[in-house]
Amino acid sequence: MVAETNCFYEHKRETQVKKKLKTLGALAIGVVIGLVTASLILWIVEGGDVMAKKAHTDINTAKLLTSVACTLVSLVVSVVLQFALHEVGHLVCGLATGYRFSSIRFFQYAIVKDTDGFHLRKFNIPGTGGQCILTLPADSDPARVPYFWYNAGGVTANLLLTVLSLAMLTQCSLGMIGHSFFYMLAFTGTGIAALNGIPLSLNGLSNDGRNILLLRRSMRSRRFFLRMMQVAGESAQGRRLKDMPAEWFEDVPADSPKDYFLLTNRLNYVSMLEDSGRYDEARQVFEEMAAHGNQMPALLKLESGADHILMELLTTARMDVVERLLDTPLQKYIEASRRYSPLKTAASYALALLRDHDAHRAAHLLEELEAHRNDYLMPGEYHTAKSLVAACNARNATGAADNTPAAEAGAAG
Repeated sequence: MVAETNCFYEHKRETQVKKKLKTLGALAIGVVIGLVTASLILWIVEGGDVMAKKAHTDINTAKLLTSVACTLVSLVVSVVLQFALHEVGHLVCGLATGYRFSSIRFFQYAIVKDTDGFHLRKFNIPGTGGQCILTLPADSDPARVPYFWYNAGGVTANLLLTVLSLAMLTQCSLGMIGHSFFYMLAFTGTGIAALNGIPLSLNGLSNDGRNILLLRRSMRSRRFFLRMMQVAGESAQGRRLKDMPAEWFEDVPADSPKDYFLLTNRLNYVSMLEDSGRYDEARQVFEEMAAHGNQMPALLKLESGADHILMELLTTARMDVVERLLDTPLQKYIEASRRYSPLKTAASYALALLRDHDAHRAAHLLEELEAHRNDYLMPGEYHTAKSLVAACNARNATGAADNTPAAEAGAAG
């Protein structure tokens, strides 16, 4: 769950960008609809013959269509470039202020650095388009954690590209295509920088500017931020949470669904409980988090829901609780994430073996877990998933008259 915890931090920024993209897309569609509507009104008022004559004499139709096409294409391309550069800005500014590179992902492909060098892996979390995982030395002082430039890096990169675009527009002689491209690059860069830089909280998600304010105001938030980055970095190297320093996982109840850094600390803490085999304690923490209901950010609710089901099946096994948690969005999320997350495969394994008593599907899921063991972004999570599979097998054995093929396969693994 560590990869998802860190990705939730990136997801906050991406949510703002996606909202901007939807707004720009709606604007583009509105422009097209407006042009078509205006043309129809003029056609009705002035008549088809008059309009055709004016269009032929006063308007260069080919030039107009080319201009519209260039604008729309430039809009899409510039948004993608500004979005990618925003993430690169976080990476560059993070490295410049003492962070260490762990991985960077664009869509489903990630470049990962471990003790053997760089590797290309596939990883994805539904609803996100990228992720940059950096880490800090284990002895870093929370009071001096370099949070400002890491969070401000994306906005800085967008503004730099915007300034470059304005310089090109004012100092160079550009054709139609060049003018449309740099104009849209400046327009989208300004919008994305403002949306991320001006402190805002939309739908419970803080943007970069608000993150800076929260980290500046609270020593506790800076400490949780530091631990989150360190845990993610160590996990990317293949280390399990139960083997990391105990002080990285603080038992602080998440009494507010609006305190993001408190929530991520709680999620890391409960992940450590899972990895340590303290399943009943983990279930109780998930119940605490689930009590916030829909006030929880959507991605975090899905993440905690999958593991909550797993812990429920390994402890009290109340099927009414499992069915209440396993709504349609969570089912789709687990299915979509399973290829990239060994813990989601473990959750599916528990459902197949302990709820559905489907040994053949459980065996298939175990084979899937083994087939992708070298592809996971967080290698340590594979070993955690294997321990959870073994726990499911043990739980199944105590409640069944005989051992299932899946249980035997899990024991052999």
